[in-house]
Amino acid sequence: MYDAELMAVATGAAGTLVAAIATSGAEKMRLKVAHFFRRATPDQQRAAAWAVDDTAAQLTSPSPEAQALAATAWVQLIAQYLAEYRDALSELDELAVPTPPASKVWNQHNTGTGTFIGGDVHGGMTFNYGGAPDGRH
Repeated sequence: MYDAELMAVATGAAGTLVAAIATSGAEKMRLKVAHFFRRATPDQQRAAAWAVDDTAAQLTSPSPEAQALAATAWVQLIAQYLAEYRDALSELDELAVPTPPASKVWNQHNTGTGTFIGGDVHGGMTFNYGGAPDGRH
């Protein structure tokens, strides 16, 4: 049996990995898993590759039960691997899918007169790069 700290880390990593497979798909995560398990024996590497496919198949109905079942298999694989290769602990974050940065939302209101391609454009635009917000200088 593995120590409590190792099991806690493996459990967290397994949940993260299952969520990543659910959101990013098996193809993308298969490469990350292969890279993470690169020190493992060929049998362990095959088991990890199969586990990606099994997890993707289980998640066709993304219920909490399916995710928990998939995570249980990963806990054992990850715990065994980390017990043999403790230096892989620092690489666990590679299994997570990074959250994209928040996008900025810009609103624009235009007014004016004249002929424009596609018809008249009604709206206005003000750029205040260090100037007064009311248009006065």
